[in-house]
Amino acid sequence: MRVGVIGLGGGASMMVPKFAVMPGFSVTAGADIDIQVLDSFAHDFPAAELFTSAEDLCASSSVDFVYVATPNMLHKDHALAALENRKHVLVEKPMTNSLEDATAMVEAANHNRVLLGVNVANSFDPRVQKLREFTQSRELGELRMVHSWRYTDWLYRPRAPEELTPEWGGGVLWRQGGHQLDLLRTIGGGLVRSVRGMAQVWDPRRRVVGAHTAFLEFESGAACTAVFSGHEHFNSREMVFGFNPDTWAPDEKHARARRALADHSGDADWETVQKRGERYGSRRRGSSETPWVRNTPPWLLGGPLIASYDHADVKTTPRGLAIFSDTQQREINLETAEDCRDFRLRAFRDSIWEGTPLAADGRWGRATVELLLAIEQSGQERREILLSHQVPYAS
Repeated sequence: MRVGVIGLGGGASMMVPKFAVMPGFSVTAGADIDIQVLDSFAHDFPAAELFTSAEDLCASSSVDFVYVATPNMLHKDHALAALENRKHVLVEKPMTNSLEDATAMVEAANHNRVLLGVNVANSFDPRVQKLREFTQSRELGELRMVHSWRYTDWLYRPRAPEELTPEWGGGVLWRQGGHQLDLLRTIGGGLVRSVRGMAQVWDPRRRVVGAHTAFLEFESGAACTAVFSGHEHFNSREMVFGFNPDTWAPDEKHARARRALADHSGDADWETVQKRGERYGSRRRGSSETPWVRNTPPWLLGGPLIASYDHADVKTTPRGLAIFSDTQQREINLETAEDCRDFRLRAFRDSIWEGTPLAADGRWGRATVELLLAIEQSGQERREILLSHQVPYAS
């Protein structure tokens, strides 16, 4: 499959290397409005076509498969351009900002008989997939609860304008909630009945949602909580890798994202320059690490995830899953040389070549969009929201 990439930002800097080495894919085109970034892309793929127009890339006869990694508010237009040219599409999460746009994308894929998938790569992590297997097999009994909590510095790290604009899908709920809610839906099988939640703006200087809390009920009766705070106080990685005050960072390193933002409050361009350092082929200021070789730890390990079944509580660990059952404690080692992005691409490739059901397809992505919108609505109206676009996990 000849791959064209639209949008060479931070997401592409981590996904393009995966396309480059995954058997069955070949990177043949890239599109971006930043010429310097296109030059970096051309350095790595000298035979690739270069475009400053997404539509032109989608019309190219050298492209079979389009990866859309542009800002959220552009996903619909860019995905439709590819689908209407009969290209398979992998779009970054969330697939769009509205149910209407998501439906238009699903219908375009169906009409043109091509596949539309959403890049919720963390749901392809072996830990999440093993928990999904436990839910399906009932090996540990019925799934009863799942809880996912994360506390990070997201709100104060350098952010692009679209990440700080509510109308464009900015803020923690839309930028990070897609990961969190998607993996919970994966573990639970997908059919969420209702949600009660809140998405809150605590710091008016950043003006986007910096924290969310949600209670989900599945049709099966299983309950979930999703908690996320991006305010850079507590780091929930300690609840995964172990709590030890002796290993705390020195005071001068604590809350450094907040301090850096405050120290440059008079420089209107500072944040833009820092964020641009995450784009394809760039170097973040102060780091010798390039996006081409960047290999971030799994998103899943940024906070605790615990699933409760009739006969066991199961907790994610850096090596896999810890199972605390009726009779014993044990750990399943799920370490692999590959990561969740590899598994996401392999699943898509197998759907194209072998006709296997596509996990996290357009209908699945639309269901996650519905859930994100429902959390916003629930917080505004202070009530439970019933859902109507949920679908089961493809198997």
